[in-house]
Amino acid sequence: MLSSSENLHIIESLGLIIVSHNNLLNQQSVERVITDLKNNPFFRKEYSILIDIRKANTELNFVEIEDLSQFVFDNIDDTGLNKFAILTSELLLNKAVQYVRSYKHSSKYQVFSALEPALHWLKVPQDRKSQIDLKLSYLNH
Repeated sequence: MLSSSENLHIIESLGLIIVSHNNLLNQQSVERVITDLKNNPFFRKEYSILIDIRKANTELNFVEIEDLSQFVFDNIDDTGLNKFAILTSELLLNKAVQYVRSYKHSSKYQVFSALEPALHWLKVPQDRKSQIDLKLSYLNH
């Protein structure tokens, strides 16, 4: 079960899973999100995922980032999800880029500091940006 720091929302009409994380980002918190995602009855393999870690605390060194990346890869890649967009603040951008580069199939994963380019890459219609922005604001409080 997710803690109050992690939120998961599925927008079926867009084929989009939104995950927001606003506290300590570590293996246990990621494990909770993955377990909740896999058990969600609305989960579909062909969906894309937007992971918002702009408010997360990631005091991880490079080795810990690699370990966490490998854990995510081992536990999520077999789900068949389409694309992963990681939305991060400027301060977390370097760590998030390291995180993505640790994946074996990095073309499925991209890091963004703004919502609009992330949605464009995920092929979400730009007229839905305000809806998703509102949802992220709600999930991050």
